[in-house]
Amino acid sequence: MKDIDKIVSYLENLTLLYVEDSKSSREMTTMILELFFKEVIIGVDGEDGLNKFKENNIDIVIADINMPKLNGLELCSKIKDMNSEIPLVILSAHNEQSFIDESKAIGVDNYLFKPIDIKKLNNVFLDIYKNN
Repeated sequence: MKDIDKIVSYLENLTLLYVEDSKSSREMTTMILELFFKEVIIGVDGEDGLNKFKENNIDIVIADINMPKLNGLELCSKIKDMNSEIPLVILSAHNEQSFIDESKAIGVDNYLFKPIDIKKLNNVFLDIYKNN
């Protein structure tokens, strides 16, 4: 349980950019994410997410893979070009190896499948904590 306390203390000082085009998914997931982070900034599509990243001091990015304007992989690639150290997490309803391979090539740190499982989300946060 000591790790959980350390993770919570670590995350509560960070700003998360969460990019999701589905309003219902965005609203439900945001309620959960707000429990962990100092601030959760919302992007409603890939282009909006990129603009929010440029305008704010973001510590972690969680982005849906299928979005209009810029998909999650394009968004993550552009973000990695600007900040190669930022932790990136992709959300997807698809368990296709090609998406996973492409996300790893871009430098995405973690991959979560929808619907989000809290235990797996905690494991992602643990990985981010250990790597930073």
